[in-house]
Amino acid sequence: MSSLRNSVQRRSHRERAQPLERARLGLLEKKKDYQKRAKDYKKKQTVLKSLREKAAEKNEDEFYFGMMSRNGAGSSSLTAGKGFDGKVQGDRGNKAMDVDLVRLLKTQDLGYVRTVRNVAAKEVRQLEERWVLAGGGEEVEEEDSEDDDWEGIGGGGGGQKKAKKIVFFDGTEERKETLERKRQLERQQGSDGEDDEERRRKEQNLEKLAKKLKEARKKLKALTDAELELEVTQAKMAKTATSGGVTKAGKRMKVRERKR
Repeated sequence: MSSLRNSVQRRSHRERAQPLERARLGLLEKKKDYQKRAKDYKKKQTVLKSLREKAAEKNEDEFYFGMMSRNGAGSSSLTAGKGFDGKVQGDRGNKAMDVDLVRLLKTQDLGYVRTVRNVAAKEVRQLEERWVLAGGGEEVEEEDSEDDDWEGIGGGGGGQKKAKKIVFFDGTEERKETLERKRQLERQQGSDGEDDEERRRKEQNLEKLAKKLKEARKKLKALTDAELELEVTQAKMAKTATSGGVTKAGKRMKVRERKR
């Protein structure tokens, strides 16, 4: 009787799909999908619970040599003898880059450093102008020798150099005394028109400008040195011998022009 009942054609029950107005939300989740997701979640929670228990019961004094090397205990770095200093030179998984790619990266680094150095040189020039307008005098002449380098190495600014009065002293003590005398003279001359508060504010402003100018010159010098180092490195990595480079033996590279 059951076979006769099963042989009768029945209606096929299809799974309900996502309505068209909710199609933007993706597929409609069925019960079997939820069961799989819940089963996977419970499995992961069980693993995390066991790992937490293992970490809580761990002995902090436990040690074995496999901790020191990716190759495990008995690797060549561990059997180096007396010269072994505890540092493991294991494989970190880094791939060696092609020489052309490294040369391109060096070129990009050089362009970035050159751009930042030009910005720093512009900042130094602006601070020097503010120093002169604020009446700083010759106190800024102390570090002028460091700034002559970047002006000649493409420091930008095609304007003319400002005329400067250079005063030579026998020593630092004589220089300090001369500057102090000059300040006292300026204070006496300006005592009629300026009060103490205005003079104090002006001196504080000059001190801040001097500090900013010193830091800006220090940054500019570091960027200039970095640019020169990158230029030397790029010249050494060139495909052909570059004039101005230095070989490993310390000899200068000279490129001879071909006879025409």
